Amino acid sequence: MRLVKGLRQANQRLARLDIRQAVADSLDAAVQQLEAQVVDTLSMSPGPDHSVPWVQTGALRASISHSSDGMIAVVGSSSDVAVDQELGTRSDAPRPFLASTAANATEDLVASIAAALARHLAER
Repeated sequence: MRLVKGLRQANQRLARLDIRQAVADSLDAAVQQLEAQVVDTLSMSPGPDHSVPWVQTGALRASISHSSDGMIAVVGSSSDVAVDQELGTRSDAPRPFLASTAANATEDLVASIAAALARHLAER
């Protein structure tokens, strides 16, 4: 009977879980983390490094935002300048800051999401 009681308790705990909300919360925390990293990337003063956009007015950095709908998260910019910087123009080489930051942060973001989900599961 002990096994049945343990299964019943496990089943009751599982019934209390809101997996969708746990995933949404975990993803939202990760996308906020990525947004902060993109903003940090856009904090470089003018100098010899041309690999990312420099801070001149701060408008590009201020245009960075995120959104999340529970299953999909996006970090981007509302600035037209972002496209020119990310992809380049006929006269200017690309200075990617969105895709490169996301690519460099992938392992940390996955670990962050996994840890948040594990904490949520342990609390229930």
